Amino acid sequence: MTPVDLFAAQPYMTLNDYSNASSFYHKLDILMAAVDKKTRPAVPALVVFPEDLATFLVLADNMDAIRGAATMDEAFTRIGRRLAVPLLATMARYRTASLRRAFFLLAAPKVWRIWHSAMARLAQQHHVFIVAGSALLPEDLFDFQTAAMRPRSNRVYNTSFTVNPAGQVVHVTRKVNLVPTQEDVLDLSPGSLDASLGSFDIAGIRCATAICYDGFRVPHTPDEPHFVPLLPLLDAQGVQIVAQPSANPWHWNEPFPFQPGILRRDQWLQEGAFSLLDTFRHISAVVNPQLLLAALDIHFDGPSTIYGRSGDQAVILAQSAFHAAVPESEDVVHVSWS
Repeated sequence: MTPVDLFAAQPYMTLNDYSNASSFYHKLDILMAAVDKKTRPAVPALVVFPEDLATFLVLADNMDAIRGAATMDEAFTRIGRRLAVPLLATMARYRTASLRRAFFLLAAPKVWRIWHSAMARLAQQHHVFIVAGSALLPEDLFDFQTAAMRPRSNRVYNTSFTVNPAGQVVHVTRKVNLVPTQEDVLDLSPGSLDASLGSFDIAGIRCATAICYDGFRVPHTPDEPHFVPLLPLLDAQGVQIVAQPSANPWHWNEPFPFQPGILRRDQWLQEGAFSLLDTFRHISAVVNPQLLLAALDIHFDGPSTIYGRSGDQAVILAQSAFHAAVPESEDVVHVSWS
């Protein structure tokens, strides 16, 4: 079987990294330099960035407005005041009474332009496939095939895309299961199951993306009747490698809020993708990068991991050195898969 170099990129992001397109690209290029040291000639490579990596690009070109803000809500409110007239126009154009949704709709073309441009450029420069993490975006009238985008409707999704070494978008998926108390309060829409079960090929190897919670076996709470684990469905389609970009909002080494008797790190293993691997026929690797961010009142942490199988047993193939959401924990995890 064709070998593939798998990489889970674990960036430590600051507000400054989102200040403009140049800062965002430069931050990611530093991580790609670390990837370059481990890639091999003639061996295809897949680099997976974490969930919500591009979400905070809504702040781009507005750093002066948010200086001194205490919370992310306050930062968004300040930007909203600056953009009051276009926000109202967006609400009218897309027929939504949700100011939060209008904010994401208004920012979407900028977020997409910066995000897509950076990922396409990096994929071409480093000759790799890239799962670009995710951002909160509407469906695109141009199907995410150009640097420009225009919202197709007023629905906003947690969206991920993949580019090939030519910089072309080859896969788009939307998160189906929204995390309780985190995403279900943002006026987001869940992605449809049919649209989220697509795949892409790397040298004949079938790959897919399941955004964070979509890779879990069971819901976090008993009040989620529509929760659907995606990995068994992807396995049934013959997918072999799954990218699982993640952004964990709870402290890794502290009790999990929905199950106070267990630490988040243990719950992740017991209910996440790792707990499913030994049941699969086809999926043999899950690339699970984590976002590190501590900005205003927002916190993401956790180690980036590549899971696999050894015979019929689920194993951790590689994991980042992780201490907390601090710059020293920035890392790139690598496994040679075959």
